[in-house]
Amino acid sequence: MLPIVLALAQFAPQIAHWIGGSQAEQVAQKVVNIAQTVTGTNTPEQALAAIQANPDLAYRFQESIVESQVDLQRIAADVEKTRITANVETAKTNAADRANARQMALTEHDHTPRNLAYLYTVGLFLVIGAHFWLLFARIPVNPVAFGVLGNIEGVLIAMVLGAKEFFFGSSSTATKQAAVITSFATDPDTHVTTQTMNGAPMSAQATLPTIANDKS
Repeated sequence: MLPIVLALAQFAPQIAHWIGGSQAEQVAQKVVNIAQTVTGTNTPEQALAAIQANPDLAYRFQESIVESQVDLQRIAADVEKTRITANVETAKTNAADRANARQMALTEHDHTPRNLAYLYTVGLFLVIGAHFWLLFARIPVNPVAFGVLGNIEGVLIAMVLGAKEFFFGSSSTATKQAAVITSFATDPDTHVTTQTMNGAPMSAQATLPTIANDKS
């Protein structure tokens, strides 16, 4: 069904911005239903063929998409809201796990996390120092060795950031996602319309006159 919807998107380009990600199937079904209603056909393939062959049907299809734009945006918004909510819950669970681990370490006077954090930090600066020393000393080194150093630096940076989150937490992502959910909850249509217009190369209002002119 998705290839047919992508073919229909040539008559209403805004469709392409609603079929990305997990909401693709629901939006695609809605678009196909609109196409079949406009053309009076029984299958998506017949609807596509009719719209491609008849400019009047193409124009009516585009008009119907514009009229159904709010519903299509709401479908995309609802699915996106569910996804973001799940991400926020995952972030909260991870934060709670880190808090429990910190509390356990404090209660049992376990210094292992702290010692590992020191070890990762010192190791990172030593590797970075060695990297710069090799560069500025102009010592001939196999390029593969520099690649290995870069990989080690990447691993150590991840370890240091993980240690930072363990001790200090990280709520910025959850806060941003919560703000997006609030935007969806208060006015999902406006939010999705804004996102679509920011990424859309052509608006619905801009495309209607094109087909209208073709008719004349």
